[in-house]
Amino acid sequence: MEAATALMRTRYDRPENTSADPLLRLDTVQPSYEQSHEGMRVRRLRGFDSRTGDFPPRISDQCRLAFSAGDAALSSRGASLQDVVRVVYLVKDASKLSSCGSFTSNALGDNRPAITVLVVEKFDRPEIEIELELIARVPEDALAN
Repeated sequence: MEAATALMRTRYDRPENTSADPLLRLDTVQPSYEQSHEGMRVRRLRGFDSRTGDFPPRISDQCRLAFSAGDAALSSRGASLQDVVRVVYLVKDASKLSSCGSFTSNALGDNRPAITVLVVEKFDRPEIEIELELIARVPEDALAN
């Protein structure tokens, strides 16, 4: 669980001797949860790198970190990436999405959920290249949390 916490840190959690972007808000890097007819929906999974305090410039790195954040978010609710039934990719440039293929395969393993790709004009932060939304079937008691 310590790794999950590390993934969700913001720049405000960094040591004081490093610079912090005052525009970075907690809701920029925190996922949101909601119940859906399919189970649980986890939105706003973004590739924030808590070690550097930034979003990496490459979409492949952001994708890897977003899946890692998704795994942590699901595990905090008693689920895993194996419970995912749909992945929604929100991207600025769909042609770059192919560089995420290996991370997607590694993250999901044998699980093959439905995939939706939505092209967006921009995100609330210009350095964001990709955002994930995961829909997972989870035990009923986990939805109550």
